[in-house]
Amino acid sequence: MPVLAGLDLQHVPAGLAALDAVCKEAPVRVLFAGDIDPGRFLLIFAGDLASVEAALQKAIAVSTDALLESLLLPQAHAHLHAALRGTLADAGAILRAEHALGTLHAHTPLTLLAAIDRALKVADVSLLRLRIASELAGQGHAVLAGEQSDVEVAIEAAQTGLPSGVVLQTRLIARPAPEVVAAAMQRPVGARSLRPFDA
Repeated sequence: MPVLAGLDLQHVPAGLAALDAVCKEAPVRVLFAGDIDPGRFLLIFAGDLASVEAALQKAIAVSTDALLESLLLPQAHAHLHAALRGTLADAGAILRAEHALGTLHAHTPLTLLAAIDRALKVADVSLLRLRIASELAGQGHAVLAGEQSDVEVAIEAAQTGLPSGVVLQTRLIARPAPEVVAAAMQRPVGARSLRPFDA
């Protein structure tokens, strides 16, 4: 799978400058580039390792003191790539299988993406929901689904390797009511969506 990288910047001017640096430095695919609350700029892109590393380093260099967080996932999980393109798990299948749900909430979108990647790699779980875009005060949340034992392992993995001082809120719902699954699968529309860059 292509390598994933991201930057969270304090304001739009720095974000646009970082985007310009990324696009000029190497042949990468921009998955998301836009403002998120409260006035920050989120940039996510993918490509081969050499290109992504070069583009990320260039963007960090031009971001100076506006950089809040950066992310590099050399072997990002396929489900995470799919979710960033708008493809998520089938809620109907999850209801029929009576799967458990694991919910994750992080105060920064890149922390959440890294946690999801760790969770998907250690257990047979599906990504039912991913929200990292606007109207979340710069935060993000996700919902995983699978057998209860797998969801428990996934949540534990998601909570490991967090930066110092970062808190990841999680909950396990063993036998979710159909209404809970329906609420979890709601897809944001319009300004609340992730707005893929090339859509």
